[in-house]
Amino acid sequence: MKWAPIALVVCSTVVYQLGQRAIPAQANALIATFGAYVVAMIGAAALLPFFARDVALATSWRSLNGGTLLVGLGALGIEIGFLLAYRANWEISNVSMVANTMVAVALLLIGAIAFREPITAARGAGIALCLAGLWLVTRPAAG
Repeated sequence: MKWAPIALVVCSTVVYQLGQRAIPAQANALIATFGAYVVAMIGAAALLPFFARDVALATSWRSLNGGTLLVGLGALGIEIGFLLAYRANWEISNVSMVANTMVAVALLLIGAIAFREPITAARGAGIALCLAGLWLVTRPAAG
């Protein structure tokens, strides 16, 4: 069951990237983003009964904090950023890899500084491999 949420993230990210790539260039980026959030809100409302726990909805609503604001702002930036990246002719095979590698490096540093998470030799090597991969996929093609 540990990998089920990751499988959901992977499948959803593939659908997300395909959808972002398919949004017409003539569509206003903010209108497209707004439309995507309407779909997400309808989906969240439909799933709410399946995720209702022993906590009343009003209690859950009141327990929200600044983290919810950060998630919303981050999601908005991600949505617009990927859409604009595709409009700037980033390839679907590279855009997510480049962005997520850079995010992984940033979060490794944030985790170490803000949350005192250890940077082990294995994590360091993993980041080094990610950065090598980033270099390989972003360097100009030979020939």
